[in-house]
Amino acid sequence: MKQLFFMLLMLMGFNASAQNKLIITGKVSGENQGQIIGATIFIAGTQLVTQTDADGKFAIIMPNAGAYHLLVKMLGYAVESEDVLLKDRDINLNIILKVKPIVLRQVTIGGDKERRYHLSVFKQEFLGRTKNARSCQILNPDVINFSTRKGIISAEADDFLIIENKNLGYRIKYLLKSFEHNIFRHTAYDGDAIFEELPGTDKQKLKWAHNRLETYKGSMMHFMRAVYNKTVLQEGFITHHLYNDSYGRDNDRDDDSFYYDPRIINFDTLTTVTDNSFIAFKFSRLYITYDPVKAAKLLKSGAPAITNFKPLYAGDDSSSSLIAYFKNGVVIDARGAINKGYVVSFHIKGPWTYKRVGDQLPFEYQPPKAP
Repeated sequence: MKQLFFMLLMLMGFNASAQNKLIITGKVSGENQGQIIGATIFIAGTQLVTQTDADGKFAIIMPNAGAYHLLVKMLGYAVESEDVLLKDRDINLNIILKVKPIVLRQVTIGGDKERRYHLSVFKQEFLGRTKNARSCQILNPDVINFSTRKGIISAEADDFLIIENKNLGYRIKYLLKSFEHNIFRHTAYDGDAIFEELPGTDKQKLKWAHNRLETYKGSMMHFMRAVYNKTVLQEGFITHHLYNDSYGRDNDRDDDSFYYDPRIINFDTLTTVTDNSFIAFKFSRLYITYDPVKAAKLLKSGAPAITNFKPLYAGDDSSSSLIAYFKNGVVIDARGAINKGYVVSFHIKGPWTYKRVGDQLPFEYQPPKAP
């Protein structure tokens, strides 16, 4: 009886724990057939992945409420995606995959030198220009297809790109949707990643833990989580409003003539709680510096009084980034994830532009708590 009672308590504890989790369930079918077996279901930017069973069904236990981007991939079908807002109840999805048309690609004889050049540009612009990026290796570059037009290099992939990040200890499966590099102006890419832990020794894992923490500090993920928790200055971020002229006016120009308000931003004026899981973050242009030492001093002394708007010159501060939005701001959750359904245009300049896939961490990552 005592053993039975103990087992009942164990089951009750398990059920109570499970009830605190939210579940995404669903069924995957083909447009010309019934259920699809073995389709890959993954949550972008995380380590959460599963497959459909013999009935075409799947279930993923989610760690908490939030904005998630779910993708379904199956050979012979186009990738299907769903933006999922998990709040206070489970969600069930009915996903229908469309047959992917067969595209016969032109086979080019020769051109190895040109492809090597395109691949080197792709690695630098896609992985980034940091120590973490340089440690990355794309294991299957043959799945990348390049095309060019008038100074623009474009790329797409037939399958997941398999990337090993040996500095952070992750294997990344990246589903590349688009990539475009204008050799005179900018780079834009879009896609979704799944993260897997690389096997390693205890010594390697300690090194990866250190590198992950250093990568997290001052990152976009770190900043967005601080915004959500209203601990921006406490987390080491010093943030100012940025304008086009010295009178605090914004003329919506996109040039290098900027002036910043020396007063520290009060984020209570920029964020609105939409419910228990999300906040709306509305801003124009922000000038963000990650400097924990200076931020700690500002917490003690208070924000400086306004005198006049100060000019911002290129290269003023290598640890600063400029952020701008051009429509309705963003909605974020506690993980620092931006709900894709709300982002219309999001523009970043400064050091964050060099931190790309090679510096990306899964949303499960949590820095160790200070003793």
